[in-house]
Amino acid sequence: MKKLTIIGAVVLILIIAVCGYIVLNDIQFNAGSSKNTGSTNESVTMLSISKGGVTIEYPSNWVMSQATSNNSVLAISKASSVDNLEVGQVNIHVEKKDFTGDFDRFVNSTYNNIQADEAFDLVSSGEVDLNGERVLQYIYTSSSNNGVVKQHKALWFDRGNEAYVVMYSAPIDKYEVNLPAADYIIQHIKIN
Repeated sequence: MKKLTIIGAVVLILIIAVCGYIVLNDIQFNAGSSKNTGSTNESVTMLSISKGGVTIEYPSNWVMSQATSNNSVLAISKASSVDNLEVGQVNIHVEKKDFTGDFDRFVNSTYNNIQADEAFDLVSSGEVDLNGERVLQYIYTSSSNNGVVKQHKALWFDRGNEAYVVMYSAPIDKYEVNLPAADYIIQHIKIN
């Protein structure tokens, strides 16, 4: 009886180990899917780009894209959202701005200015901890002339007299479904 219990325990441990190994090897990074259909996800590999003191690791279903700001260091977009002008509707871009004085005051003044514009609506703001670093976070929506409403998540990093902002933007109906991928990418951005 004791021998059967030991054999049963060993078999159970082996089954758990094999199943755990299989599950871990089958996990795919597929942030664009809002439901599990039971089908196998396409394989996604991680890529990396460095430019202007910024390094981004991103999944292969995202691509380099055109930035819409003159202050942009680099931009990546979900591949399926890139238009014919190479601008992604679901994107993350990094900007760098020089400033003097107090960092918090500089960032807050940026949002004081846009709040005066009816096309923008501030959802939330405050300090957050990102990988052990204090950053300022602003979440807001904006409306364009063509009626598209986008939601934005901006994270501001203080680097002396330079402020870096990492901004995730997406049409409001695509924001939540792509947020896990954006958060993953943002957590792996390195700013020198």
